[in-house]
Amino acid sequence: MNEARKAARAKVRPLVARPGAEFRCFGDGLCCTDIHALGVLTRSEVKELRQRDRLSVVYNDEVEGYCLQPIDGQCSFLEAHQRCGIHAQYGAAAKPIGCRRFPYGLISTPLGGRVTTEHRCPCRTLGKRPPISLDDADASLRDRAGRLEVDQVVPSKIPLRAGQRVPFASYVQLETGLIARLNGRERAEDVLAAQVLPPLRSGGWPSVAVEHIETRDATAGGEAFAWFGDALLELSAGHSPPTRPRPWHASFARASARVSDRQTPEDLYNDWIADQLWMFRWLPWGPFDVARAELATRLRVARLIQERIERDRVPATQAAAEAVMICELISEGHEWPRAVSAIATDPSPAEPLSVPAAGARRRALP
Repeated sequence: MNEARKAARAKVRPLVARPGAEFRCFGDGLCCTDIHALGVLTRSEVKELRQRDRLSVVYNDEVEGYCLQPIDGQCSFLEAHQRCGIHAQYGAAAKPIGCRRFPYGLISTPLGGRVTTEHRCPCRTLGKRPPISLDDADASLRDRAGRLEVDQVVPSKIPLRAGQRVPFASYVQLETGLIARLNGRERAEDVLAAQVLPPLRSGGWPSVAVEHIETRDATAGGEAFAWFGDALLELSAGHSPPTRPRPWHASFARASARVSDRQTPEDLYNDWIADQLWMFRWLPWGPFDVARAELATRLRVARLIQERIERDRVPATQAAAEAVMICELISEGHEWPRAVSAIATDPSPAEPLSVPAAGARRRALP
């Protein structure tokens, strides 16, 4: 089905948040750093920002567009107390669209618009937070013309494994059960029921690990890629990781200091995996059994990173949050999607799922 027909069948209303998803911004400031490109900026945003600070915008070759220029690893408009200077002086509407959206995203599906949240943010991962506010998400997800801006369109049939596609509503019934198990605190590995480090059609996991290590540069984002590569090489080849600085440890330490509840690493991992399923980022990489195997692999890598961070006497939940940030960030690069696309599908890298019988009725979420 071409993109136009997909878009015609997909919807953004009603907006729906994942059951159990929580978020509130506490101003930890991580999203305003070089964790990612601070953009892409629209032409009007470039003009407005340059009027406020002539040197605040730079062309970014990676995203092929203009972005905010980070200074000492953070946005030049970020104030000393980790608050946005543009927001403080001109209001939330004056911020670039990308800044207003984060950590929200919007997925258009045949049953409505899924509100998603990124976990590259201690405000999203650490501590007790209220359920996601759809009103807040709605306001954040609009462009300057007031339209809801979609990140991805989900087709009417979902690939479960090679040669098997099911109607979207049937897939949702499967997914609803998986998310309920995760929300019920069943161990994430058992819910995914997939092979860690599944066979690749070409290359090997140690090579994938080295590719991530070699992306290391002067940014904290490059350091995070190296941390992931180290752990993947440890998992796949028994490599002993070198000592590296922890990217964004100060933001996570601030977040950890405000946390007073008894959140566990398992709570954090289950929440992350549930959102990874919910946001459909895996669709371009392969069928759902491949998605479950790559998630099982990233989860195992995250646990290794957590163990490594805990050796610095960091609380376990904070260490898990830092690990999740790293393991989510690498999915935005080029190396990981390319590796996942090479996962062999015969035999399947995950246990089969029971597909609901045709005509079975069950309340389904978009």
